Amino acid sequence: MPASPSFRQFSLAPHVRACASDGQVILLDLLHNRYLGVSAETATALAVQVNGWPVEPAPSEPPIDHDDQRIQRLLSQGLLTQEARGMRSEATVEIPTQSIDLDDIEVGMSIEAHAVLSFMKSAAIAACWMRFRTLNSIVHTVTERRRRLTAPQSESLHAMKRRVVVYDRLRPLVFSARDQCLHDSLTLTCFLASDKLLPRWVVGVKTGPFGAHSWVQCGCTVLNDQHDYIRRFQPILVV
Repeated sequence: MPASPSFRQFSLAPHVRACASDGQVILLDLLHNRYLGVSAETATALAVQVNGWPVEPAPSEPPIDHDDQRIQRLLSQGLLTQEARGMRSEATVEIPTQSIDLDDIEVGMSIEAHAVLSFMKSAAIAACWMRFRTLNSIVHTVTERRRRLTAPQSESLHAMKRRVVVYDRLRPLVFSARDQCLHDSLTLTCFLASDKLLPRWVVGVKTGPFGAHSWVQCGCTVLNDQHDYIRRFQPILVV
């Protein structure tokens, strides 16, 4: 009989996020900025022993022996822990159903000087984060900023749309969003946070072949990409 969650011997390490994709499990190690794929067979077996595992065990799946090579490998890599941990409460995000049509949003042609300065500062902060910090550290900072800045209008999609138009016009001055999805998403979250607007920063993965992508989302609306493309990815990190 499969072990119940309260009797599972292992947990995902605090710096590890996991999601299921096409039967496999993908692990994101935030301390080392790396991904690890776990095969469908191993993923099902580990589900018996690991709290927070994103797939369910097979009904007749026996517990894995503590000395099993698969368990030991994940323990040695710091991805699992034997510390008693409850089920972690993760932020979630809605399935994206729409994107922003920038052409339909009317804003003046002039952009205020403070918006330009805010954008340049946001781009520089994001670049420094990516170069000198781990994802784990960045997640902590963005999470704390969200807690500190939460205000009645912090999740206003209308306000975000207007700021995204400004952001979209300024972005080509510094970088292209092509192949820089993480930098783009972190810059946008910083830029919106300067106005106390707090969307969700999301990282998603897919398999067959493997791919990872980052985007910014408010409710079911993707702010810096096309929702039909985003739906190919399974969220593994939501901040």
